[in-house]
Amino acid sequence: MTESRLANGRMARRGAASSAARTAEDALATTGASGRGSQRGRLAIDMLSLAAAGLLLAACGGGAASSTTTTVRAKPTASTSPSTTDPATAAVLAAYRAGWRAFEQALATANPEDPALPATMVDPQLQSVKANLLADQREGMVARGTTTLHPKVVSISATTATVVDCAYSTAELVYASTGKPVPPVTPPENDGVRSTLILTGSTWKVYKQTVTDGSCAAGS
Repeated sequence: MTESRLANGRMARRGAASSAARTAEDALATTGASGRGSQRGRLAIDMLSLAAAGLLLAACGGGAASSTTTTVRAKPTASTSPSTTDPATAAVLAAYRAGWRAFEQALATANPEDPALPATMVDPQLQSVKANLLADQREGMVARGTTTLHPKVVSISATTATVVDCAYSTAELVYASTGKPVPPVTPPENDGVRSTLILTGSTWKVYKQTVTDGSCAAGS
């Protein structure tokens, strides 16, 4: 995207200021996963959407909300402790970074059809990101700024991996016609990110992602 706008965090915060604040994703913004509507907001809002869906299912069925993982077909395998020199770990980190680049690239022009999105993401992350970009496009909003990543793979199996990050972001939504920031404006900060990636064919892609505003210390 968050909810997860490749989204929670400033990515989330900006999501709240953008389409999330203007649609049903408003409700998701109150969970703390949404925010201003930046890159972080977008990726975060995608995951907030998942969380909201889970809560709705729980309310209707009386059971506890759970993450949707039915798209993963691989046989269960035991996770192993990732090594920084392991080729699979390196591939996961490269895919995680690629997802962020694709998201930032698409957000810079509010382009939901950017081919880099499906190249680095799968549903539900992909559809949530595209929905938010469409909303921003309608509102004439794009993003400016950068995100500095410090990802670590904390678990990895044959088909699934988990990445945590303390991302420093200066990104924010602005009105394309004027360049003025979309309120509320938040100073740069370090946001906690947790991403799940899955192996599709021979390519790792972002499956879901959550971002929490200002939740980590620089360098952690």
